[in-house]
Formats: sequence, C-alpha cells, structure tokens
Amino acid sequence: MASTAAATRNTTSGSNARSEEHAATIEQNIERLRGDISALAESITRYGTDKTGEYKDRANKAGKNIANASQQTLDSLTEELNKLERSLTTQVREKPLQSLGIAAGIGFLVALLARR
Repeated sequence: MASTAAATRNTTSGSNARSEEHAATIEQNIERLRGDISALAESITRYGTDKTGEYKDRANKAGKNIANASQQTLDSLTEELNKLERSLTTQVREKPLQSLGIAAGIGFLVALLARR
C-alpha cells in the first residue's frame, strides 16, 4: 500500500510538471502572437499612411488640373464676350436706327412675356 501511494504521488507530480510545461508553452505562444499582431498593426498603419499620402497627391493634381481647365474656359469665354461686345458696338454705330428698333421690339416681347 505504501508503494501504491508513492507511485500515485510520482504520477501526480509528473502530471503537474507536464501541465506547467504546457502552460508555459501556451504563454510563450500567446506572447509571440501579441508581438505578431503588434507588428501587423504597425504595418497596416504604415500602409494606410502611404496610401493616404498617395491619394492626397492625386487629389491635389486633379484639383490643379480642374482649376487650370476652368481658368482656360473662363479666359476663352471672356475673350468671346469681348468680341461680341465690340461687334455689337460696331453694329450700333453703323446702323443706330435699326438697332433702336430691334431693342424696342425685344423690350416689347419681354414685357408681353412678363405679363403672363
């Protein structure tokens, strides 16, 4: 009976030692996973920062292109309006009575449309 109790103690202490080894291994694996997750989070942050900068540059370039195109269109329209103004001024100076009649007719039509 004494030998049976001693054998049980040896088996129990051997099981405890193995359980502690397994627990230590699990803890090491958990710490390794924490490190890997931290490294992954840093990589994702760097990637996001790089992509943000890239998209910001693209947006700036697109904004500049749109601003340039708008300015060119505005300049073109301004030039066209100046040509029309000069043409109208020339036309009125060459034919003042005809211009006055046209202006009166247009005014009359606008008044008719405004009444309705």
